Amino acid sequence: MECLPLKTFEELDSWSSGDLIDCRVNTVPLANRKGRPKGIPKTLVCHDMCGGYLTDRFVQGAEDPLPFCFYHWQYIDSFIYFSHHFVTIPPVTWINAAHKHGVKCYGTFITEWDEGKVRCHKVIESEESLKKAADKLVEITKYYQFDGWLINIENVVDGDKVENLRKFVEYLTSQIHQAIPGSEVIWYDSVLNTGQLKWQDELNDKNCMFFDACDGIFLNYNWNDGKLQNSLDLAKNKGRDMDVYVGIDVFGRGCLGGGGYNTLEVRVTNSIGNIYSWGYCRSRNIR
Repeated sequence: MECLPLKTFEELDSWSSGDLIDCRVNTVPLANRKGRPKGIPKTLVCHDMCGGYLTDRFVQGAEDPLPFCFYHWQYIDSFIYFSHHFVTIPPVTWINAAHKHGVKCYGTFITEWDEGKVRCHKVIESEESLKKAADKLVEITKYYQFDGWLINIENVVDGDKVENLRKFVEYLTSQIHQAIPGSEVIWYDSVLNTGQLKWQDELNDKNCMFFDACDGIFLNYNWNDGKLQNSLDLAKNKGRDMDVYVGIDVFGRGCLGGGGYNTLEVRVTNSIGNIYSWGYCRSRNIR
């Protein structure tokens, strides 16, 4: 038995739990944690390991002498299982591990480049289509018992469809909150209010419409002190300064400190951290 993503719009559109062999073993409930002291930032880890769905995809385990593991759950608040497939459903092993330690586990909804634009526009073609796609994501979340989604749209969006994209994010957030108390939807800093694909590395008036529609924003990694301050000021004005996740790329792609073993250098502000590609050490050993 394997945990696998959905790779096409048609797979999402036709998804039904009734068509699946019930091999769910993700029965670990989300453990309670002590309340976070006011003003203490959260930490989110975004999985990105050699494309995802390695031996972790096997429901009954696998004989892997060097499995990719995470040992520091006590230091984080939420975990995103990431891949570049259209709908990334977290393997049950990760859901169980996260929940055992009181950490929320999210999947990834991603569209990228020209091929992704086609999928994206199928989703947001109409109000009916965007609601159907969002409802499917909620069904998947409930069925596999995880806690929400990262929405990562990295393709140009036609100008007349931007409002539908906002509605999709807003509707998904509303529906998943109703279905799963404590669930969250996080927007990735990518598409602007014009539909242009242009990473901002900050929260600003060009991407704020999507932030307003969901539970948080995951900033791209090429920020600087000025952009962090801009993000903090705008979020504070909205009473949401704890909903901005500052991207930290361990591979150091344009990130302050250069990544790798210098990643700690960027944790110098009282900001929410989002650590991306934390499989850096393991993937370097594999390659």
